[in-house]
Amino acid sequence: MIRQRDTALPEEQPAGPVLPVASIAPDDLEAFARDLRALRAGADLEYPEMAETSHFEMKTLAAAAGGLRLPTLPVAVAFVRACGGNVAEWEDRWQKLADRLTGEAARKRRGDGEEDAEPVEPADAPAALESPKAAAAPPSEPDGGEVYVITSAPPRQPGW
Repeated sequence: MIRQRDTALPEEQPAGPVLPVASIAPDDLEAFARDLRALRAGADLEYPEMAETSHFEMKTLAAAAGGLRLPTLPVAVAFVRACGGNVAEWEDRWQKLADRLTGEAARKRRGDGEEDAEPVEPADAPAALESPKAAAAPPSEPDGGEVYVITSAPPRQPGW
């Protein structure tokens, strides 16, 4: 079943103490994208507003928060600036993540575990850090899960 949600924030806060998510490393691509989405949600901005402020297209900004690949530094800075975030902190975080991703990509290309003497451009970094086998695995419950689609579009009018 696919349901549309108007926001990335949960409708109800879970009861009880909030436990940290142990499976997500604090400085990986998924966490970076998740935190960009949280920054946008906290600023209560829609992508059209951000595009006007940042002078980047909506699809570029949405891709930056998508988590499939690391956005370029200018896009990340524009995203953070449009949301009123601390640009210096995000630049530092972006640089550390870019260095790590490019180092991992270089080691994979060489097929060894040594440190790379020559850095690789961020565009050469892998689009995702998960293995192709894990991405192709079928869901454990084919009919029991729900899929939520988060859009910034207003809900459809009755009678459409």
